[in-house]
Amino acid sequence: MVGGTGTRLLRTAARAQAAGAAVLVATGCVSAAAQLALPAVLGKAVDALVGGIGFGRWLAACLGLVIVYVAFEAYSDYRAGVVQARSALFFRRTAANRLVGAGPRARTDGGPGGFAACILESAAAAAMGTNAAVWLALSLLPALVSLFMLWWTDVWIGLVFSCGLPVVAWCLRSFAVDSSLLVTSYLEEQSTVSSRLAEALGGARTIAASQTLEREVARVVEPLPRLRRSGDALWRLQAKVTSQSNVLFPLLHIAVVATAGLQLGRGRISSGQLLAASEYTAMGTGLGMTVLFVNQLARARSGAEQLETYAVLPPMEYGTAELPRPAPSTGLGVELRGVTVRRAGRTVLLGVDIAVPAGGVVALVGRSGSGKSTVAALMGRLFDPDRGAVLLGGVPARTLSRAALRHSVVFAFERPELIGDDIADTIAAGAPNATLDNVARAAGLARAASFIEKMPDGYRTGVESVVLSGGEMQRLGLARAFVRPARLVLLDDATSSLDMATEYEIDRALASGTSGATRVIVAHRASSAARADTVVWLDAGKVRATGTHGELWGLPGYRAIFQERPEPRTPLDAAGAAR
Repeated sequence: MVGGTGTRLLRTAARAQAAGAAVLVATGCVSAAAQLALPAVLGKAVDALVGGIGFGRWLAACLGLVIVYVAFEAYSDYRAGVVQARSALFFRRTAANRLVGAGPRARTDGGPGGFAACILESAAAAAMGTNAAVWLALSLLPALVSLFMLWWTDVWIGLVFSCGLPVVAWCLRSFAVDSSLLVTSYLEEQSTVSSRLAEALGGARTIAASQTLEREVARVVEPLPRLRRSGDALWRLQAKVTSQSNVLFPLLHIAVVATAGLQLGRGRISSGQLLAASEYTAMGTGLGMTVLFVNQLARARSGAEQLETYAVLPPMEYGTAELPRPAPSTGLGVELRGVTVRRAGRTVLLGVDIAVPAGGVVALVGRSGSGKSTVAALMGRLFDPDRGAVLLGGVPARTLSRAALRHSVVFAFERPELIGDDIADTIAAGAPNATLDNVARAAGLARAASFIEKMPDGYRTGVESVVLSGGEMQRLGLARAFVRPARLVLLDDATSSLDMATEYEIDRALASGTSGATRVIVAHRASSAARADTVVWLDAGKVRATGTHGELWGLPGYRAIFQERPEPRTPLDAAGAAR
């Protein structure tokens, strides 16, 4: 196989399927051995028939070889299907594990739609690699043995056959190089179409609301002409090689049989040997089948190159340190020291210093794009900063073990994803030992029990069968923060879709249900900021000011943040502001 960026991944997959490939090689070798022995035995049967001695014995041997060939060929096809299915699983699992393991900061072309297209289409193509390599090697075996047998039968027969092999090899090499380039182009365009289609389906409401359907359809189908050109070019190349083979191989076969006929007339070979030579020539010219396997290898390599983007993503590394045991009524202090984060050439955070005391409630406030969600993600170590340090309980976050980190930190997001088979699973995400009673208690604290209990199967209702409002989704996400004890609770605008009365109730539930925990709230409402002990005002990736909501309210720039999103004043707001 030609070297390239996808070769390493294909070799890794082949090693993972080494046992299955070994069985495939073994059965293929038995099948090939029976196929190769058959012409020689058939020739002996013909000679025995002409001579009138031992014909039955040779005929029985022919039937036995046919049975062995058919049985092992069928089993080889079965094993090839198993190897290909397991290879596809390997590629998909490898890409998915690396993408998820790299954390939210990992960025790949095409977004989720591009990734979905890649693991479905490119993984299926790459999965052909192990089988194609085995079949290519096994297809060469009959050709080489046939060449030896033709030379063994007669030097002139072997010489005539050998003269045509360089032309065959040149055709195959040319096809391998050209098809690899065309298949790569085809898969890239196919992935682009799938990615854009997935994005369009995900944004269907926005497209309908903005009346941009025609423009979006045009964007999705824009790569189709290039896709067609790549496909047509690939088919033309295959047709060219096939036509060359259909001319070259019959001519070579005729030349060998004619030479064998001359040698038979001279008495140098028998009738059975002429028949065997004809059969071995047919097997030798079966090199044309290698075109199929070379094409599959080219597709596999191109598919592996597409997957390489995800497979080489470095996983987030964890240390072995544990967090200090909390003192009574204390949570987990969080500190950012000189933190800088850059994304896509843009500085998101620059030299940020934030210290959140254990057990405190801090609100992160700022305009959109100021870095609030990035700070929250850093505190929970969803990713690491480019510069600076994050400390949890005085311990550098990079040195903590995965278990210590995940057992002490919980998140609630603005748009929580429903993961798991049913509602109970999605609430218990991250808490594998949670019982149904724990889940029901958490749902009650998050004010989600009322609508869950009205579902057809309650907590066992499948997540794919329910339609939830934004507020209901957020309450399920908040329930996750209650289902297991944690020392740090990070709420990334997790109550933005709730009415203020429900938000106030949940805030009280958080205060009692996560007693002693440190809470960091990404706040867009003045009421949320007012209920925090301290407010950190972020502006353009820097900390502009720190203080209570009441202290900062006197600053025009601070008030402007909330005036951009007006909300009715209530007694709850007034009470919170008084704090």
